[in-house]
Amino acid sequence: MKQTKKDLRKASKHIRAKLYSEGKISEISDRITKKIRAFDDFKSAKNVMLFYPKEEEVNILGLMEGKEAEGKNFYLPRCEACDYAPIMSICPYKKGDELFESDFGILEPVNECIDNVSILDIIFVPALCADKFCHRIGYGAGYYDYFFRLHENLKAKKIIVLPLEMYVDEIMPDARDVPCDMVVSQD
Repeated sequence: MKQTKKDLRKASKHIRAKLYSEGKISEISDRITKKIRAFDDFKSAKNVMLFYPKEEEVNILGLMEGKEAEGKNFYLPRCEACDYAPIMSICPYKKGDELFESDFGILEPVNECIDNVSILDIIFVPALCADKFCHRIGYGAGYYDYFFRLHENLKAKKIIVLPLEMYVDEIMPDARDVPCDMVVSQD
């Protein structure tokens, strides 16, 4: 019997909390960041959307540092609850820019949002788990999936980052789920 999304979320949160309590998330984050820096897609990218991690999440903000970051523009999402759909806006971000804590407990930029999201070359996507088909399970609010459906002609490569321990055999997507292009882990 296939696990439900609710079951997969619960199991993934448990695995992530264990990795964090064992002090492994920092090392996993460093290894994933190092791997991404070596990707040709990252090297050639000009506009890169990251996500600001929650404490237990993989942290790839290190991509903004070093010679590999030179000449790149970085962005963070800002999510707003709305009656009819989850709204995710994209805002420029430089290390040290002012952030505020959202209703979801995530640090988000106060900067003005960009109008033209088609400039994005890469979008790094958080997830609680993912499968080999690049389906992911997030927190259930649908911000990324709705954003991807709204901008279906987006050329940006959608890359999930998460610990290898959070891969699952298969996720049964529903009609609203949008698969990503790639999953990157520490191994």
